[in-house]
Amino acid sequence: MTKTRTIKILVAAVLAMVIALSMFACKKDDGPKETHIFANRYINQRFYYSQGYPDDWRFTAGNDEYELAELHTYGNTEGYLCAKFFPVGADGQPDPDVTYSVYKYNTNSMMNTLNGITENLMNPDSTYYINDVFVEEEMNRDSFVFTTEWEQEKPNHFQWNTANYKFVRDGEDWTGKFYVSTGNATWLFLVCMETKDSKWDATLKTFQDMMSDFGFEGFEKTDEKK
Repeated sequence: MTKTRTIKILVAAVLAMVIALSMFACKKDDGPKETHIFANRYINQRFYYSQGYPDDWRFTAGNDEYELAELHTYGNTEGYLCAKFFPVGADGQPDPDVTYSVYKYNTNSMMNTLNGITENLMNPDSTYYINDVFVEEEMNRDSFVFTTEWEQEKPNHFQWNTANYKFVRDGEDWTGKFYVSTGNATWLFLVCMETKDSKWDATLKTFQDMMSDFGFEGFEKTDEKK
């Protein structure tokens, strides 16, 4: 074997080792890892999310992973109420004064940023305004007002923007908080946690734990309803 060929073989071996080590390093630190708090977990592959919840909570979702309800949208956008989570009493009945709602909205536009989406959610003149779009007819939020500016939080290592609000329902004062996140600017997930004022402080820690147990699960299915 010539000296030149020996050097080439050594160089190739070194390069192969460097590449292998680089691949190992990338695999070892492949971004943030999800952690889960609750053993109970609802996974919805159609809408690309999962949610953990306590033993004394239940949820309602659409059949076959479809939505509970469609939202009022404009143009070529699509919006869904995906699921609602709520505590239950010893009698198994849901507490009507506490709700944790998961929404998904497809903007179908790459001209969005998370901060821009957040500002639109809080803008009464926007077609994304939270109190026009992300609310069910039978659960209207009257006298709706934001009580904080939006800020960033990272439950479970993912970036979300969040803000607090207040409203009146059936003559009772309620408190709420939303979290919004987006992956590729063409869709967003919105979580709204709401209670009567008297139950907010007692429920907030559970809300925070559930928000830390929200996960992104994979690509949304594209098959049509039958």
